[in-house]
Amino acid sequence: MALSLLLALLWGGSQAQAPGFSLQVPSVVMVQEGLCVHVPCTLSYPRIGWTEDTPALGSWFVVGTDTNKGRPVATNKQDQVHGGSGGRFQLTGDPQNRSCSLLIRDAQVEDSAQYFFRVERGSYVRYNFVESPFYLEVTVLSLTPRPQDHGTHLTCRVDFSRKGVSAETTVRLNVTHVPKDLVISVSRAKASAPEPQGNSPYLEVQKGQFLQLVCASESQSPATLSWALEDRILSWSHPWTPGPLALVLTRVMPGDSGCYTCRAENRRGSQSRTLNLSVQYAPENLRVMALQANRTVLENLGNGTSLPALEGQSLRLLCVAHSNPPAQLSWALRGQTLSPSQPADPGILELPQIQTEHEGVLTCRAQNSLGSQHVSLLLSVVYKKGLLSKALGSGIFLGMGITTLLFLCLILVTKTLRKKQAQAGTPAHVGAPAHAGTPAQAGAPPKPKATRRSTILDYINVVPNPGPLARNRNRNQNRKAMPSSPSQASPPGAPSQECKKNQKELHAAPHTCPGPRSSTQASESESNQENLHYAALTFSGLRPWDTWESKDTGPEYEDIKFH
Repeated sequence: MALSLLLALLWGGSQAQAPGFSLQVPSVVMVQEGLCVHVPCTLSYPRIGWTEDTPALGSWFVVGTDTNKGRPVATNKQDQVHGGSGGRFQLTGDPQNRSCSLLIRDAQVEDSAQYFFRVERGSYVRYNFVESPFYLEVTVLSLTPRPQDHGTHLTCRVDFSRKGVSAETTVRLNVTHVPKDLVISVSRAKASAPEPQGNSPYLEVQKGQFLQLVCASESQSPATLSWALEDRILSWSHPWTPGPLALVLTRVMPGDSGCYTCRAENRRGSQSRTLNLSVQYAPENLRVMALQANRTVLENLGNGTSLPALEGQSLRLLCVAHSNPPAQLSWALRGQTLSPSQPADPGILELPQIQTEHEGVLTCRAQNSLGSQHVSLLLSVVYKKGLLSKALGSGIFLGMGITTLLFLCLILVTKTLRKKQAQAGTPAHVGAPAHAGTPAQAGAPPKPKATRRSTILDYINVVPNPGPLARNRNRNQNRKAMPSSPSQASPPGAPSQECKKNQKELHAAPHTCPGPRSSTQASESESNQENLHYAALTFSGLRPWDTWESKDTGPEYEDIKFH
C-alpha cells in the first residue's frame, strides 16, 4: 500500500505517462471570441486502490499551475473553481465513467493557453496528465473595411448543422476614414491646368510670376481643407463644400516666400503636406552707408552722391542689397575692381587713410543670375592746406567784385554829367577849387571821419569848369570886395561857417553860400545855377565797421572839375 502511494506521487509530478494511465484530447482547440466550444476528452487509469463506490475527482488546470496550491479552471470538486474563468469553464465529463470532456462558454482572448487534466480516485490514482495537454486558441472575428466597402452589405450567419439551427444578421457598412491621398498641384499660368507637384517639397518661382496652388484629398467623411503660411491661416473650405481648395497668388513677391501647408481634417483625423516656396529676383534696394572718422552714425548715400573726405581720414563703406539667390557684391574705383577689405563680406570697403589716389568714382555692384544693380559715388579728397587758400581766394574775389562795381558806378555818373554839360553849354564859375597847401581857416569845424557807413563817394562833388569870361569877372569882383585888413569879413568865394556846416549834409546844394553880392553877381549867379551839378553815392544797410582815423591830414573830399 505504501509503495502504491509513492508511485502515485512520483507519477503525478512526472511528465512521463505511467503504466495504466492515458488521456485522449485534441491537441488544439479553436474558438471565436464570444462563442462556446466543447472539448471532448477520455481517460483511463489502473484499477488500484479504489472500488466502484469510490468517487472520482477531476480538474482542469492551466499548464504551469501547482495542483497542490493553485485553483483549477474547471473541476467537480466544490468551491475550487478558478476565479478568472468566472464559471465559463465547465467539466461536463464524469471521471468515474472515464470522461474528462470540457465546455467553454463566451470564450475570451485571454483564455488562450495550454490546459492539462488531473484525476484522483482512491489512494493510488492521483495523476496529472501533463504529457497530454491541449491548446485553446481564441480567435477574433474581425473585418477591416476599405474605403471602397462604403455602402456595401455585411451578413453574419451562424449554423448549428447537427441541430439544424442557424441565424444571421445583415448590416450596411458606412465606412469613414482619415483623409488620405493628399495631393498639391501647381499652375504657373492662368490658362494652364494645375500639375501635381510630386514628392518634392521645394518650389522656385520668379518675382511677379502668376502662381496657383491646389490642395485636394480623398475622404469619405466630409473634410475641411486649409492653406497656411507658417502659422498663419490663409484660406479654408467648408466640410459641406466638396472639392479641392485653390490658393492664387496673382503676382508673387519676395514676401510670399515661406513654408506653405495644405491640411485636410475630419472627425477621424487629419493629413497634411508642406511646400517650401522660394521667390527669386534680381538685386534691388541697393544702398551704400558711409561711416567717416569722428562720426558714430551711418550715413545713407544714394546713387550719384558726392562724398567729400578729408585727406588722411579713414572711411568705411557698407554696400547692402536684397536679392534671391544672394547677390555677389564688389567695389570698383574708376572702373578698376578693388580687392575686398573683408573676404567674408565683400560688401565692406575700408579706406584707413584717404589719399589722392582714392579720388574718383566709387561703384558698388550687386549681381546674381537674374540681373544686377549698382550705386556710384563721387569721392573727392579735401586737402588740409587748401582750406585756408580757398578762404583767402574767396575774400579776394569778393573785394575785387565790390571795387569793380564802385568804379562802374563812378563812370556812369561822370558820363551823365558830361552829357548834361554838353546840352547846357559852359556854366559860370561857382567856386574856386581848394589848392593844396592852403592853410586851414581859423575856427573851421573839424572834418568828418570816414567810416564804413560814409565812403569817399559820399563827398564827391562834380562842379563844371567856368568859362574865361566868368573867371575874369570874378577876379575883378574879388579885388573890389577884398577887405583892407584880415579883421574884415572873409573874401568872396571863401565859405562861411554856415556854409561849412552845410557841406556835411549829403544833399545836392550850391557849393558857395549866400553873402553880399552886387547886382551883376547876383544876375550872373542866378543865370548859372541851372548848370551846377552834384553827385553823391551812399551804401545803406551795410554792416558798420569800427571808426578809424586816417594819418593823412589832407582834405577828406575832392572836387572834380571838368575843363
